[in-house]
Amino acid sequence: MDDLQFYPTPPELAERAWSLFRNRRFERVLEPEAGRGDLIRSMVEKYDYRRNVDCLELDIRHHPTLRELRANVLGFDFLSFDKGAQYSHIIMNPPFAEGVQHVLHAWDILWDGEIVAILNAETIRNPFSRERQHLVNLIKEHGSVEFVEGAFSNAERKTNVEVALIHLEKKAESKELLGTLLSGLRKDSESPGRAEVESHQDLAVPNSSIENAVLVFNAAWTATQELVRAEARAEYYSKLIGPSFEQIIGEKHDVTKDLSAKQVRRELHNRYDTLKNSAWANILQMTDIQSRMTAQMQSEIQRRFEQIKSLDFTVENIRGFLSGLVENQGEIQVEMLCGVFDEITKYHTGNRAHYRGWKSNDKHRTCGMRIKNTRFILPYFEPSYGNSLKWEAENKLRDFDKAFALLDGNPQAEHFGLLDLFQSRYEELKAGNRLSCDFFDVRYYFGTGTIHFFPGNRKHIDRLNMIVGRHRQWLPPEEERVDKDFWLQYEDAEKFDKEITRRAKAHPENKKSWRGLLYNAFSSHDPKEKASASALLDDIMKDVQQEKGIDIDTAIEHENRDLPALIHQQNDLFAA
Repeated sequence: MDDLQFYPTPPELAERAWSLFRNRRFERVLEPEAGRGDLIRSMVEKYDYRRNVDCLELDIRHHPTLRELRANVLGFDFLSFDKGAQYSHIIMNPPFAEGVQHVLHAWDILWDGEIVAILNAETIRNPFSRERQHLVNLIKEHGSVEFVEGAFSNAERKTNVEVALIHLEKKAESKELLGTLLSGLRKDSESPGRAEVESHQDLAVPNSSIENAVLVFNAAWTATQELVRAEARAEYYSKLIGPSFEQIIGEKHDVTKDLSAKQVRRELHNRYDTLKNSAWANILQMTDIQSRMTAQMQSEIQRRFEQIKSLDFTVENIRGFLSGLVENQGEIQVEMLCGVFDEITKYHTGNRAHYRGWKSNDKHRTCGMRIKNTRFILPYFEPSYGNSLKWEAENKLRDFDKAFALLDGNPQAEHFGLLDLFQSRYEELKAGNRLSCDFFDVRYYFGTGTIHFFPGNRKHIDRLNMIVGRHRQWLPPEEERVDKDFWLQYEDAEKFDKEITRRAKAHPENKKSWRGLLYNAFSSHDPKEKASASALLDDIMKDVQQEKGIDIDTAIEHENRDLPALIHQQNDLFAA
């Protein structure tokens, strides 16, 4: 990223820029070249209108900082941004080399409001181009300018360039909003011409689904602006007609609104946000990514979507969003598998076996756990009034099917999963029969709402344990040199777990916490409590394993030689 034009605004200059605004009620603010948020930060500290600030910034490295200031990041390139009608204030410190273009673009897209811009003074003092002359004329007619020497002399990036502080005010007069009655009636009476028909034909033959979505959005936004202003005109003319008979005799109150640019601007912003939300939701639906996600991960994507939908709806931003989905797909899938792992291990300590986690030179020994290969038990699969499980229970089975299809290596293939089994053979399951699907044998205990799961293929559980263990750093990275005794105690964890669990529950520290030592070691939200419980549990596991002839701490590390067959057979999950 080229930083030659990046000059962060010094605090003193930022405060001076904000002070030029005549209207201090900052309904909606746009900062088009936000950088690291120096202008925004000054406004937040002084006026505390942080939720009403939108911004754009070319350098994506600055976006997290801007969001920490609670600004809404709309995108990247201001010169391609055209949704300015909703803003009451625009403040900017554009690149000096392009300052005049940025200010003129701000003037063009603003409908009713004020602009303050920090420019190179030479832009105003030497108006040699048509664009500069246009800006100078705008200042004469609609604003003012003041020159500041040494504004960047003590800044983070120093320069002796004299700057000009530009203030412009654009008013939407009522006649501009209303137009003339005759011209409005004339437009309303015109029939759709050839251009409108062609525009609909253009939409029907898009270059791509992305470009088509943007075309539709822009058409909707244009129509929405016309509608909002038409509604404002209707309110205005209704008041000119006078009150209704019911209002005259006092039976009804006047509910018509006063016509003002502020109200129109606010309505435009609300409807723009609604349109943009729907447009981004449609893009997310087009990816079909949610169909392969568990309910928990769909909720996480929706949480992240709150940030995505603040972006301006442009082809560039959509492609950036989709690229991000592709790049993060592996991370999303791992988080999904971690959620299923937690669902299996959280209810019943008998579902899991504990082992001593990996220890490198720069980290302490951790406690790890793995799902048992033989059987695990889950509660809360209650029946509904019909011949089926409750909706929540079916959702949980659906999530398991998605996760184990992913572990099987082909998430898009047709599988006869848990949900299929319960929907097609519910009466047999209800009677206590042990039945099979592609991933498990199951036995359903109708009276307690409990299911016993017997993994049909050990490799699925092995892969799940390996992926979660490495993600949570209980297991070493794939290429790390680890002694064979480490893998021996990992694979034989089920043999030791009964004694480890017994000693953990009998430990004096276990009685001091109502949740217990095992819970605190893996699930406590208190870092100190978690570290303490993990250390105690590690000591217990160490003692049990030493009694069985395994001692990780005294073993000499070897080259990564005869690792268990499991490691060599691990499938590259995300390539699939």
